[in-house]
Amino acid sequence: MKDRIMENKIQFIVLCGIFLFLIFFYVVLYFLNHDIIQKYDEVFLPSIYLDDYDMSNYRYDELDTVLEKKKDRMMNKKIVFISRDKEVAFTLGEIGLVIDKERTLDTVDSFQDHLSYPKKIWYINGHNSMKEFHFYYSLDDASFQTFFQKLSEQANIAPINGHFDTSEGVRYVPGVSGFQLNYEKNKEIIEDYFNGNYDLSDMRIELVGDEVAAYTDERYIGIDTLASSFVTEYDTWVTLRAQNLRTGVSYINGAIVEPGEVFSFFKYAGPYNKAGYVFYYEFVGNGVCQVATTTYDAALLGGHDIVTRTPHKKKSVYVDGGLDATVASANDGSWNTDMKFRNTYDYPIYIKAYDTYGEIHVEFWSHKDAKKGKTYSLESVWLGGRGYRSFRHVYQDGVEVDTQVIATTWYPED
Repeated sequence: MKDRIMENKIQFIVLCGIFLFLIFFYVVLYFLNHDIIQKYDEVFLPSIYLDDYDMSNYRYDELDTVLEKKKDRMMNKKIVFISRDKEVAFTLGEIGLVIDKERTLDTVDSFQDHLSYPKKIWYINGHNSMKEFHFYYSLDDASFQTFFQKLSEQANIAPINGHFDTSEGVRYVPGVSGFQLNYEKNKEIIEDYFNGNYDLSDMRIELVGDEVAAYTDERYIGIDTLASSFVTEYDTWVTLRAQNLRTGVSYINGAIVEPGEVFSFFKYAGPYNKAGYVFYYEFVGNGVCQVATTTYDAALLGGHDIVTRTPHKKKSVYVDGGLDATVASANDGSWNTDMKFRNTYDYPIYIKAYDTYGEIHVEFWSHKDAKKGKTYSLESVWLGGRGYRSFRHVYQDGVEVDTQVIATTWYPED
């Protein structure tokens, strides 16, 4: 028992001796290196780096001078912004970054203040490996707004609303949503990135944004089938009349007729003295009746109800007797002779009208089920003299099921 007590006393004395020695050593170390250590109160220790810039032994108040010398190199560093698989590169200077000198110095100074004396001496004597800190940045609002505008022009995607594509036939293309960068969120992301542990050799930031909804009209989805069409020919050498035809075609092209709606030729193409029409023969817009006639026969072949139709005084040369439709109006639009038909389908009709060299084309496009298996043909029967009776033959799945009288027409003039 006495041996055990003696052993413990010896161990205690040894430990006290070591402790006193360490205190003595630390005090001696302090007094021998006090002046050197004190010198680094506001001086970067050796091996301290800001990003990849060696700040060893620079005074804190020299940071501005150092940065000014290295400003171009710093601000020309590239950063890549990623938005929906698209990458756009800018320099740090372009995005409006401003070095937050005070916060950067506080971070380094706090680190150095908390080092032990031996560790500081280790740094001072150059034994420590590189210790890297990052610059802290803030964003200049005006510069950032200018940058963000440029970034948005490259990264934002405008929505594409639903529309008709008539490049090959007609089909309705549903809308495609767009994308718009979020200013506030991305500003916060960029600020946080540069106040964290970013990789100076490969700076990349994933941006965020909001979907911009596109408009799609569900009524028109499925319009992709040619329901009916009609073609008439014209003399291209009669240039003024040809211009009136082309003008009339351009006005009705793209018209949409909803189920049960009555289409008015005048509503789209009249009055016939508006832009594009020219004087020919007797009056401005003369010749546009051929476009109305082509539309009239396309409507008949589509199975639609004719609401209003007026024949010419003379039989037209471009269509069989009784299958023409004339239109006219006062220059001020106070009266008009119109051609109208009613859409009998359960689906909308898209009218595609165009001219090829010497031909007027009017096509009715709708849903594949719009005609419910029916097709139509037209017949003109001469009654003698200047009289004609027109008929519409109706077929169901290729078998004739009805013959309808369209009109009986007497032309008062030869």
